Amino acid sequence: MYTGTRLIDLLEQQHQQRSQSDLFKRGTFTLSWRAKVGSFPHPDLETIVSAGEPCGTWKLTSSRPEDKRNVSENWQQLRELPLYGYLPGSAIRGLVRAWAKKRPDIQQRMVELLGKQENDSISAGKIEFLDAWPEEPTKLTLDIVNPQQEFQVFHEGQGTPLSFYTLGNGKEEINLVVAIRGKQNLRVTPDEVAEVWGWVEQALTLYGVGSRTASGYGAMSSDAVRSPQTDPGWSRKTLSFALYSQGCYGVNRQQGHEQLRPSHWRGWLRSWMLRFFLGVMSRTNAEITVGELMGTLESNDDHKSRQGLIRLQLVEKEPWGDRSQNQPNFYTWKGELHLEAPTELLNEIILPIVKFAASAGGVGLGWRRPLHIFTMTTGHVAARGCHLLLTHLVENRETGRLSPKQFALGPTPQPWRNTYDRWAAAVENRWKSRFLHGANQDLAGEVFAPHTCAVYLLPGPDADPIDRRDLEWSETNPEETRGDGMHLIYQSNTQRKYKRNPEIGGAAGSGKAHCSWASIKRVNVPNQQEKTDCQEIVCLFMGGQQVRGTKVRSQFLRDLQKCQGSLHLFGLTPPQA
Repeated sequence: MYTGTRLIDLLEQQHQQRSQSDLFKRGTFTLSWRAKVGSFPHPDLETIVSAGEPCGTWKLTSSRPEDKRNVSENWQQLRELPLYGYLPGSAIRGLVRAWAKKRPDIQQRMVELLGKQENDSISAGKIEFLDAWPEEPTKLTLDIVNPQQEFQVFHEGQGTPLSFYTLGNGKEEINLVVAIRGKQNLRVTPDEVAEVWGWVEQALTLYGVGSRTASGYGAMSSDAVRSPQTDPGWSRKTLSFALYSQGCYGVNRQQGHEQLRPSHWRGWLRSWMLRFFLGVMSRTNAEITVGELMGTLESNDDHKSRQGLIRLQLVEKEPWGDRSQNQPNFYTWKGELHLEAPTELLNEIILPIVKFAASAGGVGLGWRRPLHIFTMTTGHVAARGCHLLLTHLVENRETGRLSPKQFALGPTPQPWRNTYDRWAAAVENRWKSRFLHGANQDLAGEVFAPHTCAVYLLPGPDADPIDRRDLEWSETNPEETRGDGMHLIYQSNTQRKYKRNPEIGGAAGSGKAHCSWASIKRVNVPNQQEKTDCQEIVCLFMGGQQVRGTKVRSQFLRDLQKCQGSLHLFGLTPPQA
């Protein structure tokens, strides 16, 4: 029998019977994404807080601990655990204390109401935090973490996905009952209980609960708090997005399991930050800097977990994961991306990188290619790539009204160069001892800098191949869904073999996979010279190959420049013949 919120109900009744209901506060909070709260069945992996109530028996077919981490085996044998999840009161109390410590004006008040412990000196708090339980019994379900940094940025081989369990399945929202009560014997007042309850509402809706909250896990909302206050000295940037994709996935990649996850965005941001810092720092310093900003489980300098300075939250809107109306299937997600960080860091360092990333590619599976139709060797057609649109609200100087504007760089060289120069100056000012003057010699991976990559704007396709209003293909001829950048990648003859070439086009499918060294993004900007409604932004990472060389990326760079109607936006250009 599920006991769940029964203890909260009974304690509230007790307070009401004693005419002390004003010393008891409860409320319903909605968990909008998985909470990382489990430590079972493998306590050696990312244990944060306990979160289970036994509700059945289970068995593993193997006694080897490492088998418990295998994603595919766990998906087949143990998709959910026989445990009902909850959030311990101690976790909520710790979260509220962390929130209060960042606000100097209430720190002393926090000590008075929540108590403190310094060595052997302990003072009791006046408020008791109860465990928070879902209104309906909710088991812990399988989730995945897939390390991608070595594969995506350094091309050093694929990471091994690891599995763990969370409260929530990433699809349905979960209503949890949270409650606190004042301790009578410490002469607590109703105003003090109400004061702490206000802290609870702010902390839960601002931070979320559990671990990996900076990655979007454990995100909480409440009808009582529409917009929580950011931490002092921090700012929030809200970006609206529309993503049209071949599909995004979590544990399972079968049709019907498409899932856009906060961790997709987290990995997207982290990898682009690393590409940028590699252009102005050594690899070691670039990784340390990204770890300081994004957090890490094993930092490079002290081998301990590090809390980052950037928080990310994903908010679902409609449509969410809708399938296209005609074949081949593509999927559509719309929502909001919230980024929080110290104000100066957010405006000068983070948001410029986000703008470049949104201008040069997409997010999730197939992010290096625009959404197009691909003909497989079997003759079947499939959707490949993705199309990402980011917008933000900008005030109209004449009317004073807010209107949406694309959050991306324009199709001319000046905004690319100016934005990068301002970003580099801000990085040098903040990390003078780490900043490299001159070319970074550690160029084996994907490095975004004027001396390590090239960005070109090429015409085509003739028209936008997707109808975003009706969520369908407006053009079903595979050739007509590609612009000149994509045609160049697909071109194959004795001189040029770019498709499935690990040195430029990548190699997907079974066996050892390789990322492409070129990212292509479709933009709906007409090319007047070639009379096309759309164009493609091609970002080529040289990866240490010389511009004057004879290797494949050097040849691809020359081909980019030779394309009819091409425009150089940023970075390297081939030497003049």
